[in-house]
Amino acid sequence: MHIVDILQQWSENSAFFTWLRESPSIWAYPMVFFIHTLALVFTDSASVVIDARLLGAVRRLPISPLSKLFKVIWIGVTLTVVSGLVMLGTDVQTKVMNRLFPVKMLFVLAAIVLTAVLRNQIASTGVESSASPLARVLAAASLVCWCGAIASGKFAAYL
Repeated sequence: MHIVDILQQWSENSAFFTWLRESPSIWAYPMVFFIHTLALVFTDSASVVIDARLLGAVRRLPISPLSKLFKVIWIGVTLTVVSGLVMLGTDVQTKVMNRLFPVKMLFVLAAIVLTAVLRNQIASTGVESSASPLARVLAAASLVCWCGAIASGKFAAYL
């Protein structure tokens, strides 16, 4: 038996996932989806601010204070991952077998890794007002990955 089949069977027999799938309540799947979306907004907006600054926007703004935004990003990532796993549990087979699912997961993983690397870059930057060439490349890649994760997640609903 394949792991996806095992997870699908487990979620079909779970009272929680059955309730989440079948309940007409706003507190079921719609709330989980809302939390997922809200967490994405915080994660991605903070990431875009950092990436845009590293790419040269608002040069008057020092880079090092942006490190405070990483707390928002990591809280958002945590909520996004947890709510995403809960939503995945409602229909494992359909979601995992969607051809954009692995693309989305690659973008998410790459974006998280790039965010961690950028955090270290910013921590070592000091108060200077310009980013290193490496930080600019990482910021551009981060923007592509976060946008790719969002786009592939949204487009997956139509495939």
